Amino acid sequence: MTNNTLLRLLLVHKGFETAEEWDSILNNDRVMKDIAMENALVDMEEQKKRSLLLITAIDDVVPYLPEYSTVSMKLKALMQYSEKAYSIQVNRLVQGWLQQIQHTSRFRKWILFDWLECSHLMSTDPLMLLQWRHALVVATINETIKSLKRKLLGFLNAVNETMEAQFEGDTVLTATQQAVQSLETVEKLFDFYFLHAEQLASCSFLCAAKVHALAVRTQRSALKLSQDEEVMVRLRWSLMVKPMLFKPLLQHAVAMKTIADSISSSQLWTSTTLSEFVSMVDMTSREKLLVKMAAARDDLERAFSHNAKHIYSTTSKPRGLSILEATVSRYVEDLSTKKIKLLLAELERDLDEAPPYLFPHIFIFLALILGAILSSSVPKVQHLTIDAISILFTLFQRRPHDVNSVLDVLNLILDLSVADNSIWLNNSRVYLETIESLCEMITIHIDDKLQWTVRMALHQLILECDISLVQSNKSTLLQVLPSHTKRLILCI
Repeated sequence: MTNNTLLRLLLVHKGFETAEEWDSILNNDRVMKDIAMENALVDMEEQKKRSLLLITAIDDVVPYLPEYSTVSMKLKALMQYSEKAYSIQVNRLVQGWLQQIQHTSRFRKWILFDWLECSHLMSTDPLMLLQWRHALVVATINETIKSLKRKLLGFLNAVNETMEAQFEGDTVLTATQQAVQSLETVEKLFDFYFLHAEQLASCSFLCAAKVHALAVRTQRSALKLSQDEEVMVRLRWSLMVKPMLFKPLLQHAVAMKTIADSISSSQLWTSTTLSEFVSMVDMTSREKLLVKMAAARDDLERAFSHNAKHIYSTTSKPRGLSILEATVSRYVEDLSTKKIKLLLAELERDLDEAPPYLFPHIFIFLALILGAILSSSVPKVQHLTIDAISILFTLFQRRPHDVNSVLDVLNLILDLSVADNSIWLNNSRVYLETIESLCEMITIHIDDKLQWTVRMALHQLILECDISLVQSNKSTLLQVLPSHTKRLILCI
């Protein structure tokens, strides 16, 4: 389902005012063939392909319609079909819409008075209720039109009442609380809270008390915790990625003097530049990036299982930048050189210390800023290209304990065609140092998947770069490359 097709069905074609009609058009043979042709990830399951294409088209088209009164019936029917077929994705999509402040008042009014009015906010799933509550709280805080704010408050009150009724004697919540009690370190508790924040939102005081007990048991004062980067990276990114869920925990921890109040309110958490950058990417966009990253990681896993000898960079890419990429590019180009360097340094620091589950949430921001730097024509930004690329390759050395993160790094190298960037031609020293570092990793580490991943990155720098770069550095390369890789350049 392309954006143009969806737009024509909504604005031009008659009918399509029932979920059954949408089911008919979206599941006929012709459309399925179109979907298969549109989607390059041919190895993904058919269901995932359909949902991704449809949800992406809805997100690209529906918020930007010129008006909603004449197409409201069609839209509700489309959303009802989509919700029935892909309920989780649709719920996340609408929750993301609610939290985006840039949408027009016409669209926000349609969401509240047409779609949410007729949809089931009173879910029986406690996790979904918590997610809706989070989205409604953010939307209520951001809303400036009184009638829309009142509607949001009405929905929020209804969700609160349903949650209170459901959580009384909830066995799932009881089991979760018991799991919290079994954790043995502050870091493990923060990890568990991040992964189960929706379930634990109603017992943040219990979790804060457990943090306090663990800190006392391990003799870690508020000052010691504030100086521990493994603790700080968890708190920094938990607050930026899931602020509404982590702020109550932090407030309780501060009240118990487990976390210093001066730290929680100061720039020791993170710079204003990084906070602004993260806030630009809403929950829906982050979710899309994470899903795309996971799919690419799966593709690389399959390539490893088939013992692929080389992976070619993407040759056919969409023309132009996406809305998000264009926004990030403008933001980066408006920053001073000092602030861009600070942004890169903070991301490098946190990617180094991040636990495996948190790494992708941070890495998507390095990917966005690196994409912006590589595509920029502004001299002050171009000047930082080699610094940004060096940070990317350094992650191979810093993350050997987490092969998934190394696969993510390789995927970004492929996706941005980093190896054939002209910047290497003027930075031969960095090029050779990077290759030598990769060769060292291949020699030292014995994990098969890690070795393969690093070897694929090495092959990128050897086979996908400008051939003159290899020719001018051939003698040095022959000294540092493993024997099986030397054969690749002997004929160049």
